[in-house]
Amino acid sequence: MRSAPSARIVFRASLLLACSLAGAAVEAPAAKPPHIVYLLADDLGWRDVGFHGGEANTPNLDRLAAGGAMLNALYVQPYSSQTRAALLTGRYPMRYGLQSLSITRASGYGLPAEERTLAQQLKEAGYRTAFVGEWLLGHARADYWPTRRGFDSFYGSLSGTAVSLIQKGSKPDWRRGERAAAGEAGYVTELLAREAVALIRRHDASTPLFLLVAFNAPARYADMPAAALEAYRHIADDTRRHYLAAVTGLDSAVGEIISALEDRHLLNDTLVVFHSDNGGAIPTRFPTGDGDVRRPAADNGVFRDGTGSLHEGGVRSAAIMHWPGRIAPKTVVTGLVHVTDLHTTLLGVAGVPVDPKHNLDGVDVWPTIADGRLTPRKEMLLNVDDFHGAIRIGEWKLIVHAALPARIELFDIANDPEEAENKASAYPERVRELLDRLNAYAYEMAPSLYLNSLVPAASPALWQANPPAR
Repeated sequence: MRSAPSARIVFRASLLLACSLAGAAVEAPAAKPPHIVYLLADDLGWRDVGFHGGEANTPNLDRLAAGGAMLNALYVQPYSSQTRAALLTGRYPMRYGLQSLSITRASGYGLPAEERTLAQQLKEAGYRTAFVGEWLLGHARADYWPTRRGFDSFYGSLSGTAVSLIQKGSKPDWRRGERAAAGEAGYVTELLAREAVALIRRHDASTPLFLLVAFNAPARYADMPAAALEAYRHIADDTRRHYLAAVTGLDSAVGEIISALEDRHLLNDTLVVFHSDNGGAIPTRFPTGDGDVRRPAADNGVFRDGTGSLHEGGVRSAAIMHWPGRIAPKTVVTGLVHVTDLHTTLLGVAGVPVDPKHNLDGVDVWPTIADGRLTPRKEMLLNVDDFHGAIRIGEWKLIVHAALPARIELFDIANDPEEAENKASAYPERVRELLDRLNAYAYEMAPSLYLNSLVPAASPALWQANPPAR
């Protein structure tokens, strides 16, 4: 979902919290660093997986969940590029200008070069690194590309594919390394799984592997194969039927990757992470005034709203971590975890010291996941941009809508996960407390690269051709 800003009403105040939130890496829990396979879904609904009682058939994800940990309070960003950036940097996207929407195919900006990525740090520590799938962190210049940001290899789309099926003769944005991959055809999910499996099969097991696979499923669910649709023939709604088939296709791809690890006898030495980049897409009217509505597909369960929203349905993700012998089966983590925490945690399990100069927002939650300790995460910024912001502290969550009509929402998430009862008027002091913290973050906000790309200075030729009316 993408929308254009309608007003520029900016929150600003002051506070630096990054250093205090950055967790020091704990001693690596294994004698040698594990392989890390990170699987990222696109717009997956919270309840659209079997391990959350969903309608989709997901036996492979259910197996991973049963054999490891379900992270039931993992928060991500409301948009795809933001979540990828938060994961790779360990820092909130507002710190480097990626807090607004996602990077689009027309965008000329990307993840700033001064941000050090997880891949760069793992590579320097001896890991072989590979990115498979949708990059979405910049494509206009080569220095934005994954092969320039710490990944030894890349296969997939820089700007994101708009389809689930690549047809012969088409010219999608599809690359291998830094060259166009000509002649690729097939279902995107299957192509990505095939590449990931091939990487695992030829990998030298004596070298630790960091493999990040970013699927475009189930966000792209048109043109699903007839065999996949047949399993959901009882679903009357055509959009929902295709979406569920895409979820099952994603699950099958995960199963292929796990089977490849098992075939190489690597699964016991591999930390597998799975989650969605944001909540599932639900019927949403775009704020552009043209009546365009995103059609329904995902099921976020009790959580309100979906992709692009700061309510729970947009920022709480179905999530799994799996590592035999290190994470106990049937673990359920209910404590707060943010996607930036996974950056810091992976550095910890890999035995890579956190550089305090990086000012990470992520904290190390490995003791919470592996040992059942209380989460060190007490506060998290869900996002702040020029028009909206949300923060969670303990069980309380504040959402501020600064663009007119302005409003403030306060929710007791522990007792109201549906966000059905706005308690802002009943708890004004709590509102002030959370608003002070949110404003403090807003004062640290870098200028939005998305908004900057819209100003005349970014498009002088267009401005000269279409001067404003006097």
